[in-house]
Amino acid sequence: MHVDVIERLEDLDGLKDDWDRLYEIDPEAHYFLSRTWISSWFASRALPWFVLAVRENADSPCIALFPIQLGTGLDRGKGFYNAIVIGGSYFASCTGILCDPAFVEAATPALADRIKSFNWTSLHLDDVDLSCRRMQSFIEHFPLSDFSEERVKRPSQITDAAERVDPTIHVHVPLPEDFSSFLHDKLHRRVRRNVRRSLRQMDDSAAFQVTHSDAGTIDEDLTVLLNLWDRQWGARNPRYTRYLVNNSRAMLPDCFASGSLFLPILWKGVTPLAAAAILIDRPRKCLICFVSARDTVIRGLSPGLMLHAHVIRWAIENGFRIYDLGAGDYAHKYIFGSDVRRIERFRVDTRTKRNLGERLDPHCLPFVIARIRSLLAPGDLSDAEIGCRQVLAVDPGHEEALTLYREIVASRALWEATSPEDAANSISDHVAIDRIDAEKQARAAIAQDPADFDAVHRLSILLLLRGEGREAEAEIGRALELRPDSAAAHCSCGNILAAIGDFEGAIARYDRAVALEPAHAIAYNNRGNALRRLGLVEEALASYKKAIEIRPDYEQALANRASLLDEKASALSA
Repeated sequence: MHVDVIERLEDLDGLKDDWDRLYEIDPEAHYFLSRTWISSWFASRALPWFVLAVRENADSPCIALFPIQLGTGLDRGKGFYNAIVIGGSYFASCTGILCDPAFVEAATPALADRIKSFNWTSLHLDDVDLSCRRMQSFIEHFPLSDFSEERVKRPSQITDAAERVDPTIHVHVPLPEDFSSFLHDKLHRRVRRNVRRSLRQMDDSAAFQVTHSDAGTIDEDLTVLLNLWDRQWGARNPRYTRYLVNNSRAMLPDCFASGSLFLPILWKGVTPLAAAAILIDRPRKCLICFVSARDTVIRGLSPGLMLHAHVIRWAIENGFRIYDLGAGDYAHKYIFGSDVRRIERFRVDTRTKRNLGERLDPHCLPFVIARIRSLLAPGDLSDAEIGCRQVLAVDPGHEEALTLYREIVASRALWEATSPEDAANSISDHVAIDRIDAEKQARAAIAQDPADFDAVHRLSILLLLRGEGREAEAEIGRALELRPDSAAAHCSCGNILAAIGDFEGAIARYDRAVALEPAHAIAYNNRGNALRRLGLVEEALASYKKAIEIRPDYEQALANRASLLDEKASALSA
């Protein structure tokens, strides 16, 4: 088997014919594996993404397609790692693998083998909608000698009405060939009466109407839907609401442009009462209620029921056979004579808990560099240094990683020294040259923006490294005026004061740093150094102990404590 790795949108477009063919013939396909959905999702992503395309040979048609994404995480004190997630996670209702059913046993092992050529610690098979046959054929190629496998238990969700909802259960309504059969065969008498009354209100009353989006209204209608969603759910879960709204604005216009989005809105006069973004899976004659929202303030009406009734009637009249209500076994989803299926999450992890190949995946290096820069801003030198080493292990000539690593070496000398002489002795000539350039850049940034906290903070450190303690003290004062709640700046101020001999002032700054950031191990270590210089042995040992409790592998704090204990023992024996 031959496996191509597609990672550019233009190459993805080249798979159009093969993709559409597999989407038509694969009985396990669903809308979230459609070319429209996957290409739109990847176009809106910053993370590295790939489509693994399996062929019998390099020139033959595709027999399987597997969209994946590469994520990067940080394990504090240990370094960065990679994880692979299925394309579409976690916005899609479900994920999976497209495959010609005649080639499952040949294609899935090839996909598993290609997945193992990436560098990763964890493979997330989340919300994966695969048959036991397809899942087993794929998963068995991750041997238990090297990998662990587990089903991820997802906690129940508790609604405001104390309803316990299982998110692994997906509910769908099988639709008959005519609406009359649906009313009589699927619905309980009371529900049937309510559905008929809802439809009469929409059909016969001038007060109510349902509109369907067209090319001229789609943008405005999408805004109506998302505003309803925000009013219904935004206050309860602002973060998820932002995630849903932003992704919906990125994805749903493409779905509409491809003819696979149906967006009805229920109005009372000019007031929207309910709206839904419904995805159209034509090969499976399925409508998927993807995002829906209603006015929760209105009384005496059930806008949600009214809109569902309209959509189900429209679906049956247009030949659809499934109305998918999505994840979560909410009680209201069962009133339409619904069926269920379970879609779960699985993990495949390396036994070592480290990346395959013992290194980062090369595709993630730009994201690691960006994260290193974010770590440096608050003064997290340890994790930033580990990250630089990891990048350089993959690409020894990586210029940005080399530059950052040199800056970290220079900064560490300041963070962990109590005199400018100690700092100067630990820095090589080539790093000193880099500091000259760094100072020029910092001053240029300040000239352009005097309120650039990072540049002012960095300049204060560079000045002390050059032995200009008083100038450094003035700059760190400016930095603290710009950001008085910065633990890193208070710690830098403590270092500067210690370097010019003001150990009491330094201790006060270290105390402020740990008050703002209780896990600031460097501040505790440097506080111990200052206490030691004042002859306060027990207090210094306590401060070193606190630093080591926070970061057990903190070599400088361990060495400082050991040295002070030796001094204490020598003094007692003298």
